Amino acid sequence: MHIVLLSGGAGKRLWPLSNGVRTKAFLKLLPAPDGGNESMLQRVIRQLGSAGLLASSMIVTHHSQLDITFSQIGERIP
Repeated sequence: MHIVLLSGGAGKRLWPLSNGVRTKAFLKLLPAPDGGNESMLQRVIRQLGSAGLLASSMIVTHHSQLDITFSQIGERIP
């Protein structure tokens, strides 16, 4: 089984917080275990890691969102 995370979009639903480069998946709005906040993308990656599924996961996103994706999750999955 392969897990494919679709990440990206036009960023219009939560404007002005989100935009074409920083869509809602990257906004740090959710409470994190460390007491800070995390994005939806970070939460899903953390949950996949806890379930041991990162090795069979990949992210599909637009090239304009590569930098923010890597800044939030590093290179933990392709």
